[in-house]
Order: sequence, then structure tokens, then C-alpha cells
Amino acid sequence: MRPIAAFILISILLIASSQARVLTVEPGGRGDAKTISAAVHQASPGDTIQIQPGRYGGAVIDRSLKIQGREGVSIEGPLSINAPNCELFDLNVSSSKDDPSLSLLSRDCRALRCTISGTKAAVSSEGPNNTILECSINSPGGIEIFAPDNQVKGCRLQGGVGVRINRTSGCLVEDCTISTLQGVLIEDSKGSRVANNTILSGGLGLVLTRSDGNEVRENNLSGGFVSGMDVLDSRANLIVANRVEGGKVGISLRAAEDCNITENHCLANERAGIYSNEARGLNLAENHLYDNGNGILLSASNDCIVRSNHVSRNVYGISLRGSGENLLRENLMELNRYHLRIDGGEGMGVPALGSYAQDIDQSNLVDGRPVCYLVGRSGTDVPEDCGFLGLVSCREVAARNLSISNSSVGILLVNSSGCRIQNGSIDSSEKGILIQESRDCIIASCEAEGCIAGFESRDSSGIQFVANRAQGCSAEGFRLDGSLNLLLLKCSSASSNGGISLHSCRLCRVQDCSAAGNAKDGLFLSLSHKCSIVGNQATSNGRGISLAGSNACILEANSATSNQRDGISLEQLSDAEVVNNTASENGQGIFVHSSKRSRIAGNTLCNNSRYGLRMSTTTSCNITSNQICSNQIAGINLVDCTDNLLYHNIIQDNLIQNAADNGNNHWDAGAELGGNYWSDHAVMGDPGDVPRLIPGRGRDRYPFQHPGGWS
Repeated sequence: MRPIAAFILISILLIASSQARVLTVEPGGRGDAKTISAAVHQASPGDTIQIQPGRYGGAVIDRSLKIQGREGVSIEGPLSINAPNCELFDLNVSSSKDDPSLSLLSRDCRALRCTISGTKAAVSSEGPNNTILECSINSPGGIEIFAPDNQVKGCRLQGGVGVRINRTSGCLVEDCTISTLQGVLIEDSKGSRVANNTILSGGLGLVLTRSDGNEVRENNLSGGFVSGMDVLDSRANLIVANRVEGGKVGISLRAAEDCNITENHCLANERAGIYSNEARGLNLAENHLYDNGNGILLSASNDCIVRSNHVSRNVYGISLRGSGENLLRENLMELNRYHLRIDGGEGMGVPALGSYAQDIDQSNLVDGRPVCYLVGRSGTDVPEDCGFLGLVSCREVAARNLSISNSSVGILLVNSSGCRIQNGSIDSSEKGILIQESRDCIIASCEAEGCIAGFESRDSSGIQFVANRAQGCSAEGFRLDGSLNLLLLKCSSASSNGGISLHSCRLCRVQDCSAAGNAKDGLFLSLSHKCSIVGNQATSNGRGISLAGSNACILEANSATSNQRDGISLEQLSDAEVVNNTASENGQGIFVHSSKRSRIAGNTLCNNSRYGLRMSTTTSCNITSNQICSNQIAGINLVDCTDNLLYHNIIQDNLIQNAADNGNNHWDAGAELGGNYWSDHAVMGDPGDVPRLIPGRGRDRYPFQHPGGWS
């Protein structure tokens, strides 16, 4: 540049600098103007307006100015900035109108150390690259940003919403303290960054909705929030090194894809530290998850990577519910009530088998022991040090001497066949052993103690439970659902809520098992047909052996004693064979309700506190060769029953009455076969010919002189 041209340029700059003025606004008239608008009208771009203490109306700033307030300044807005490069310092702005108290409609503006409140939004920025720095914000709507590259730094925000970023990109919220119902809302936006903020929220701390490629880093979120962070229908977001504590859900990912959730600390969140629903391709790595309902809960979420997370003291450590094709590596689960949960999600509409197709290797540890999760393996033995065992689509796999605790399911078999589990011990788990959609497996000499359910089979066939023991289960010791041709042999359930129960099963056999001290039924069948219950012991339960809606079953040579209610109960069924059982010292020996065409023969029903045999609304049954004695109310009591045949029974020494009948039933089989023996009715002959009248309507025409005189 020539010397003379340089001199001219410097001279122009010096003149321009010398022309920049400081205008004073003072309501009493001692300054350059009484109102902000008047001062703006006098000012030129680059001037500074200093506002003295007092109350002022709003204004439109339509040129590039610096506006600085002194202590005691109160601007009753709205204040609208329509020019670029404006700077606002130490202003107190409020508005009772629906418009934002401060509107930044141009670019490259800055508000520093301002206090801004309003009835709706405090600040609205519709211009790019504006900065709101160290301001105090209190309003229902907070700060609304509709343009790119805006920054909110070092601010304190209170009210309904902290910061809302809508349909824009490249914004920054940093070093703020946000005490609002909803903290930071990012909607239909990308490339923004939320970092190092403290967010105290009772609703939603930070929300990403339909927003991609954003970064959320090193924030501290706490309070009774619904979700600390809620990521909805968003992709490729980075959520790293945040601390989220004390809400319903820590980090929630709903319909999210390809997000990275790493190095976060999620503590004491009621439902989950990290929760996903219908998400794909998530990377959950190196997170610390303590004291939550679930450490990590994936619901209907697929193709996710769960790696190197530390999951401790949660109710559930890692839960995969209705989720498939996920990869788990190097996760450390310790001191959780239940370390690992894998299931179909109950009602999520996900095919059951797909929910178990996971890639989980032994680098995952539960209380220092490896997770053994085998998919599609055959002809192998499982290591004895497994802390969890899952067999999915396996054949002829053997597991022996496993000792497992604190698992949702200790040993899980799904779609497997010919497998054998022997000498296992499972305690303090939701389910000790769960078998689902499997065939011809053997579970032998295993123990389940302190579980919710000890042994469970669903939709399986040919499974054999042999010499297994369940103790202290809060639901059932054994539960079989929808299964076919199952065998329970020499198994026992004690001190549980329910003993052994079968639901919607067919052709199953329960033999030589025992159920003792269970709060409800020792052995219970519901809608289970053509099953055999043989040689079992049911002692000191709520009820001993109970069948409901289960047709064509055989109950033979069982002993039901000292049960609080019924020794044997049959309800709403047909064609049962109840033969050679003992039902003594119960509330009732045998109770039959709304049933038909059953045979009750050769049973011993004595010393029950109410009835030996009680039947109601039951028809067409054959009751023969039973010994019914010393029951404290009545031996036999028939209520509203018809067409039942009772003969060759020993009815003896029942305390109040031997029998009562208000229906139309048959108490003998005719003159040749005769009727029953009655301890309170003396006759001559076997059978005799002096009828025994039954209180109510019945009559035994041919009672016997001697017990068993018919033989």
C-alpha cells in the first residue's frame, strides 16, 4: 500500500473511533435521554448506551450498539435486537406479554450477565451465532433458539423449560445450572453440543427428538425426573461421561439408532440406568450403573453392542427383553439382586426364539464367574464354574455341578433337545431352571432355594425332572405350562408359596413326589388333561392335591395329610379316577365341586376337621370302597348333587353325623351288591334289609352289618 493511502485509511479509522460515543439514559432527564428508544434514536453504530437505575419500557435496537445497565435497572420489555453485533451487559429485562422478553433477531449478538424473566419465553434467538453468557433466566419457556451456532454459556435457568433448540444446528449449551421442569430440549436439530451443565429436573432433563449427530458430554443430572436424558427417534448421537442420578430412568433411548452411550454414571434410577425401546445399533460401553432398578434394560432392541460396563447393586444388572442379535462383551456384573435377565419380554410381540439369539461370551462376569451362553452347540460339556448358563438351540449338552445365585434365570434352556442338567444348585434367583420350547431333556438331582420359582417348563415335551428339590420359593417350587409328556419323579417342594403346579398340560406324570409346608396348593393341576398323579405326599400345605378343569386324570396311592383346607380337591372336571389315596387330618378329606363322571374308590378319609368327603353340584360319580371315619362334622356331605352312586363304603364314627344329602343320589347298588356300612345303624346281614335314612333326602336300602361285609 502506498504511504499516502495508508495515512488516509488510518485517519479515517481514528476519526471513526473518535466519533464512538457513550450515551446515558436516566429517567429524571439528567442524561442524554429518558428512554432507551430515545437513546437508540440518537446513537450511531458502535456507540455505547449506559442505562442508569430506574424503570424503563422496552425498545427495538436497530443498530449495532453496546447497551450496559447499572444496578437497579429494570426494563419492562419486550426488548428486540434487530441489528448485528449488539452487546447487552448487566440488564434486568422482564415482560408480562406473550412475546419473549428478549428477542435476538440478528446475528453475532451477545447478552452478558443479564437477568431475564417472562410469562412465556425469556429469550428467543432467531439469528445465527448469538451468545447468551452468564445470564439468569426465569420463565416458563426459558431460552428458545431457532438459528444455527447459538451459544448459551454459564447461565442459571429456572422455570418450565431451560433451553429449547429447534430446527437448527451447531448450537452449544455449556457450564449452565438448569433448575427447570424440562432442562434442554433439542428438536429436529443436529450437530449441537450440551456439555458440563448441572440439570435439576422434575420432568425431563435433556431431550433429543428427531435429532442426529449431537453431543451430550459431562453433564450432571439429578432430581425426581421421569427421564434424565430422553433420546427419541434420533440417530448417531454421542452421550458420554454424564452423571444421571435419582429419577425414574437415567438415559432413555426410544426408536434411537447408532448412538454411542459411553462412560456415563447412572445411579439410583428407579426403573433403569440405561433403557432402550425399539432401538438399533446402540453402542453401550464403559458405563457405570449402580443402585438402579435395571442397570441396562434393552426392550425390543436389536443389533446393539454392550461392552465393558460395570453394573453393580441394581435389582437387575443387564436385561435383554424381547431383544435379539445383541453382543455382550467384558461386562462386569456384581452384587445385583439378579445379574442377567434374558427373556421374550411378555407381550412385546417378538418371536420367543429371536429374543434368545444373543452373542454373549465368557468375558462377561457375574460375581467374578463367567457367563456361559451357548447358541447352536451340540455334544459338549459346560464348564463347572459358570455363574449363568443359557442353552439356546442346543443338542445333547451336559452341565454338572453348577452352583449359581442371583440370576433372573439360573439355568436357561430354549429350543434345545437331549440336554442333561445334573447336580446343580441355584439360589436367590427369579427362576432356578427354566425350560422353554425344548424336548427330551433331563433335569436331575438339582436344588433351587430362595427363588421366586424353582423349576419351570413352558411349551416343552418329554422333559424329565428327577429327584429335584425346591425350597423356600416365593411362587411355586415347580411350574409346568403348556407342556406334554412331562415326568416329575421323586421331586420335592417345601416351604414355598405353591408346591408343584401344572397348567394347560397333557399326558404328564407326577410320581413319588412330596410337597410339604407350602402356603397354597401342594400339587395343583389347572386345565391339564389325562395326567397321572401317583404315589405323592402332600403334607401341611394350604391344600394338598387340587385339580381344576383337568379332565381324565388319575390320582392313585397319594397321601394328603395335615393340609389346612382340602386333602384332595376336584373342581369343574370330569372322568377323574381317584383311587387308593389317603386324605386324613385335613380340613376336608376330598372335596368335589361341579364335576361329573368321576370314580372315587378305595380311599381312606379319616380324622379330618370337617368332612371326609364333601361334594357340591356334582353328578354321575361312582363312590365306592372308601373308608370314611372319625371326621369331626360329617363323613359324607352331598349338597345339590344328583345321580351319584355310593356303595361299599365304610362310614364310621364321624362325630356330628355320618352323612347328609339334599339331592337325588343312590346310596346302594341294589339288593345283590348292597349299600354301605354305617357305624350308627345296626342291621343283620351283609347286606341287611333295614334301610338307613340319610338326613335330607337319601336312603341306603341295603346297609351292611359288618365293615367290608361285601368282600
